[in-house]
Amino acid sequence: MPPSTNTSTVASSDNDSAASDPGTMRADAKAALADATRSIGFTATESQIDLLLRHAELVHAANATLNLSGLQGTSEVIEKLTIPSIELLAPAGGWLPTAEWWNDRNAIDIGTGGGFPGIPMAILLLECEFTLLEARAKKCVFLHAAIAELGLENATVVNSRAETAGRDRRYRERYDVATARAVARMPELAELVLGFVGIGGVAVLPKGGNAHELDNELQAAAKALHVMGSAPPVVVPSPSEVADANPVKRMVYLLKIAPTPATYPRNAGIPRKRPIA
Repeated sequence: MPPSTNTSTVASSDNDSAASDPGTMRADAKAALADATRSIGFTATESQIDLLLRHAELVHAANATLNLSGLQGTSEVIEKLTIPSIELLAPAGGWLPTAEWWNDRNAIDIGTGGGFPGIPMAILLLECEFTLLEARAKKCVFLHAAIAELGLENATVVNSRAETAGRDRRYRERYDVATARAVARMPELAELVLGFVGIGGVAVLPKGGNAHELDNELQAAAKALHVMGSAPPVVVPSPSEVADANPVKRMVYLLKIAPTPATYPRNAGIPRKRPIA
């Protein structure tokens, strides 16, 4: 596994009086982003680091009206959203994705919100096409504007719920990779995510909490994973698991080995209210 990412610099930059100068704070933030990319074996250009920082700034600026993250300050956005997004590209061995593996792939980010993890990944992976799926129209307006300002030609926005888009032939089982900021429990996530993944593709889901909690969650999701066409999950520690501030502790990889039945995903709200069990 790659070395742990040091997020202490960016975490303190908004609050440390010694670093109150905007130029110093930006320099610290850029250094933390560069460290995060190096920790996964990826050498980002200065332009890519600038774009990662600019995206975080845009999210912070829009928080007051759109509630994109609920975080205070650009540095918190970077620490708790941008860097964990970058870490989805960490090499984990075997068939699991590496940064090079993503080249020429077609990926979907489900419930992207302010563009996490999809936009940071699109900034770093110029050879990968990203669909940013978001149910709320106001957030989609932000995403369109952000993509335009950042000059991303490999990202498009779809305004739809996952339950609806997952039954649409334009998106169903059309993707090599699906990602989601795993805010839902695994039985629900399995139903919402795996319908987008083609056979041989993979879902990459970051999860917080401790190992015991995740084990229980995956056991509860065993039937849902099987029904939706996934192989047994593979769980790998996050590169910066040791950093207490990092909300992502583990990556869950789901390899799609069988087609998803036509009856899934079910109508909006049902996967959460009545998860497959």
